[in-house]
Amino acid sequence: MKMTVVRILLVLAPLLLWMVSRVPLEGIAVAEDRATGREVFLQNCALCHVSGLGMAPRVDNLQEWESRLSAGRSVLQASVLRGKGGMPPKGGNASISDSQAVAALDYMVSRVLQSERNPQVAGR
Repeated sequence: MKMTVVRILLVLAPLLLWMVSRVPLEGIAVAEDRATGREVFLQNCALCHVSGLGMAPRVDNLQEWESRLSAGRSVLQASVLRGKGGMPPKGGNASISDSQAVAALDYMVSRVLQSERNPQVAGR
């Protein structure tokens, strides 16, 4: 029983930290930010983050995101804006703004967390 509680806490702690660290950026309304994030994701991120191309963490797989989420929002933002591994800065689209790139990150993370609660949502 005690090990089960410890495992649950190990899984939930990074997620709770992520949720607490989320704040709207530059006065953008959350609904508008989500719509922008979805659009940027579909145009620039989905190819790799849906299929796992180039070892990209898939939006329907919490396990692939756990270490990234536990690193914190600022580390994730830096990866998106500066690139990481095989991913170039802003997913290879220098024409999108920093706030658009971060909105796409927020959208992806919301999909990751949503897919964990409802696996059928991951296909959206």
